[in-house]
Amino acid sequence: MSSSIDNPSEAHPLYAVDTSRAKDGVWLVKVPNYLADLWLNSSSDGPVGKVVISTSSGVVGKGDQKPESQVRLVTDDALTIEAGEASSLVPKEHQFLIQTTPSLAAGNRGRPGDAKRSSAMSGQELVILCEEDVPVSSGSSPVNPSRVTRRYSLFGRVNSRAECRPPPNSKYMMLKAQQVPTLPFCKARNKARHEVCILDTPVRNYRPVANHEFNIEYEQRKKLEGKNVRRERDDVLQDLFKAFERHQYYAVKDLMLLTKQPMSYLTELLKEIATFNTKPPHKHMWELKPEYRHYSQKESGIAKPAPGKSG
Repeated sequence: MSSSIDNPSEAHPLYAVDTSRAKDGVWLVKVPNYLADLWLNSSSDGPVGKVVISTSSGVVGKGDQKPESQVRLVTDDALTIEAGEASSLVPKEHQFLIQTTPSLAAGNRGRPGDAKRSSAMSGQELVILCEEDVPVSSGSSPVNPSRVTRRYSLFGRVNSRAECRPPPNSKYMMLKAQQVPTLPFCKARNKARHEVCILDTPVRNYRPVANHEFNIEYEQRKKLEGKNVRRERDDVLQDLFKAFERHQYYAVKDLMLLTKQPMSYLTELLKEIATFNTKPPHKHMWELKPEYRHYSQKESGIAKPAPGKSG
């Protein structure tokens, strides 16, 4: 069972914090990646650039003039040369977009960038806590680098945020085009969908379609049955009359299967002995002409006249 700790000093060790510079105002600047790499990989401890603050008169409203401040970062020439092949693409000047707290904007209106986008830091207060390891020295003994102690100090309070923006020109776009493919999350996205490769053998784009089963069955049946050869006219008419004795209406395809005759020859004979229906209920079907019919009155659907009421 764990006991609650009433005193916070028992849970965490206490360190002395130097607050002599706690009230100093500092800027929190966001710089591009290529500029941060230049600063980190710089071989010398010299200056990396200069911050230039220029004031120009701007017109606000009608007749009221108010000075506007512009802040620029000018990169050192020696630092730009260390970029190597991309030195010609690295912009030398960067514009600062400054954001300040509302309290500082109201109290220090004369500072550069105080009136720009003050609402972005409303309700926020940032301080810089510096933590460093200091070697321990005891009396007259020399400093032992293996024994170190931690020292904490407040470096200052953030009163302005600045965003370092490069100029939107063609050189900057070329620099970004060189950097984007090297990023790990962009390698798969920037990979080409189509790649060029050398083919040793020709590629067959056409593949023959397999012969379907119903086509094979139809060809086999056609070979067994043979072609429809014209027979004697009287023999075909005899088969047609026998067919119409079983059914009153026939489609031409059914008559072709029964008589085994070509379509043109069968149609020619049907026009002599039958009529083609073009209206429902027996549309597109053949029926014998009245002079060739031998149906009873009940089968043909004709009502038998009553005796004594003829005519």
